[in-house]
Amino acid sequence: MSSVLRSMPPEDALRRVGSYNVMDGSGDRWAGQIDLLESLDLDILGIQEAKHWERQDRARLHATAERLGMQPLFAPSQSHGCHLVLFYRWPRVRCTQFTPDISNGRFHHTASRAVMKVAGLTIKVLHAHLHPFSPALRLTEAGWLTEYADEFSMIVGDLNVSGLGDEDPADWNRVPSHLHSRHRKVLPDGSYGGADRDAMRALRSAGFADPPLHLGRVPPRTTGHWGGGTERWDRRSDYVLAPPPLIPAIYDHRVVDTPTARGLSDHLPTITVFHLLVPSLQGAAR
Repeated sequence: MSSVLRSMPPEDALRRVGSYNVMDGSGDRWAGQIDLLESLDLDILGIQEAKHWERQDRARLHATAERLGMQPLFAPSQSHGCHLVLFYRWPRVRCTQFTPDISNGRFHHTASRAVMKVAGLTIKVLHAHLHPFSPALRLTEAGWLTEYADEFSMIVGDLNVSGLGDEDPADWNRVPSHLHSRHRKVLPDGSYGGADRDAMRALRSAGFADPPLHLGRVPPRTTGHWGGGTERWDRRSDYVLAPPPLIPAIYDHRVVDTPTARGLSDHLPTITVFHLLVPSLQGAAR
């Protein structure tokens, strides 16, 4: 665990990376979501469940990019139209390569890869939405991401898995029994154990760091707050994970958990701030 830097670095040294599942394309909530995202002044933003954003020649995609003052990279989903969009703030961040599907259709949704030039570094941004229904398939999808852990790569997205050390629900009866297979370990006798964390365990074992844990903080929830939903238990699903070479750059982490944000989606915006002018990083990934 490292301590947070004691003095505020120059603003130009900081890059804010966010992840936000907008819930079914956001519908009438889109205007409020864009107001919220605009206020966060992010440099890189992964949006999941960009449903219908491809319609009318991707009108909503481009309207969002215009409002945020960012460039969009669109990655079609294999399932349910839950497309991914990765936004970046040019010229603070420049994209030199983009692959909308690193797995050739093997993800339930998809995982994209963008090569970014930022603060003198070359960083790969993996944007993923892991399998929502099957822990076993989620673990298989994580296997496509673990190989990047020894590079200057970060993972952004809705990983649909609890973090290591996150608490289980105090009472699993709060979750309808037919949905337990999404979240819990299946024991040899067919019964359920605690929350399944295999995908996260694989990513962490490969070397990816979980920013709030690295900073010595109790990780805040990112979902579980929504209305009268069937899965009302506070948990994490949304992440920005850093590989070993970027761990020294982790500066701050927060989840936007406000009454306004709770009313806009069943997920909350998750933000990690990186101090990319840390001397040990410069010249290491050009």
